[in-house]
Amino acid sequence: MDEPLLREISERYLLPFFSGARLDPQVGKSSTSEKTVAFVVNQQTIGFKVNKNDGYRLHIRRDQSFSPATSPAGEFNLIQAFVDCLSSMESILTQDLKDEFLSTFQRRVIAKAIAPEGRYKIILSAIDQISLWASRLYEGAPICSAIGISPDTQNPSSITLQSIGSSDFGAVLSNGIDTLIEFNQDLEFVKHHVLDLPPATEKISPWRHRAIAEWTNGAVGRIALVLNRLGEVLIFIHGQLLFARRSGTWHFLTHDPVVSQMSVPKNPNVRLAIYETLLDASFARTGACIGVVRHRASQSWTELVNTGDRLEPTNSDKAATIQRIIGGRLFHELPRALRQELVAIDGSTVMDHTGKILAVGAILKLPGGSTSGGRTAAAIELGKLGLGVKVSQDGGITGYLHAKEKDKEKYNSNIPAFRTM
Repeated sequence: MDEPLLREISERYLLPFFSGARLDPQVGKSSTSEKTVAFVVNQQTIGFKVNKNDGYRLHIRRDQSFSPATSPAGEFNLIQAFVDCLSSMESILTQDLKDEFLSTFQRRVIAKAIAPEGRYKIILSAIDQISLWASRLYEGAPICSAIGISPDTQNPSSITLQSIGSSDFGAVLSNGIDTLIEFNQDLEFVKHHVLDLPPATEKISPWRHRAIAEWTNGAVGRIALVLNRLGEVLIFIHGQLLFARRSGTWHFLTHDPVVSQMSVPKNPNVRLAIYETLLDASFARTGACIGVVRHRASQSWTELVNTGDRLEPTNSDKAATIQRIIGGRLFHELPRALRQELVAIDGSTVMDHTGKILAVGAILKLPGGSTSGGRTAAAIELGKLGLGVKVSQDGGITGYLHAKEKDKEKYNSNIPAFRTM
């Protein structure tokens, strides 16, 4: 494939999958003996080409390491699926209908990335079925549903997903939260599940979908596709949310790199709790703004937060109520559902680097002349103190970080350090 065409397609359909990634402007030379996808120098750069005889490879790079090539839910596997799909349709991409074929390209890449051997078309059919439900209503209301595919099931029926999907009743047999319709690897109906809501999750997924996430963690090879009330399609594998389609665009949820990109606070337990809460606010569509004050800025936050919004001293009913609810616990020690409810309060949730909550629902004293929206401006100012993250109403997560003195010429604190969805 010609390098300009591969670069164009990669920028449009591959880069958006990965938070913080970029394509090198220069290509790397490649011989016919080199693999189409391979790590280059270190685990922060992956080189890829479509055909073995292409004399070049593009390099996709980011500051955080990509997952090992052996990780079934990793970036390497997705890039390999991207290359395989391009290889199969290369002749089509030089024709006038290129854009029409590429409009559904991402779903092909996802199906290729998650499908068991020989089951690519099966997974593609499941994605198409749940996407079809996303475009329809049932008695005037959006459809919510969940499809589970399991290779270890026994005694399937002769009823197929296609036959269930062609009837109205099939769209409302599950609620997408704690019930699920299970099929075998040939999409033959097996059973209906009412799932228990686990008190915790082993992997990263939205809290409201934890039962379905845990179902995929129960046996090797299970896949769950969920359609939520907002028409979003979510794909769970290995107990975690791996892909999400929002507003017609697919996103690859590489959780660990985003948690690493946050860098503040240093305590990994606090950082993980913050990320989980951002994910929960994103899929609950409540919006959020969270700030973490680094140790060296432990007093600077008071210049941003009005006295009436601070939890200490408790000089308002709001502060007294929240203090009583928190009960002296740190942010990561709170129940996950409570964390989501606190950040849903209009304003910013501010904590120090240990997870001690300093303010909830705080309206910040922002500098005059801000040209961005309220949440964005608040996240930028909080980022100057350590970390500032906003969850917008459409669910996108954007983080801003404090730039160290030696890096201030290289990094602009007004430019996001990471984005997802």
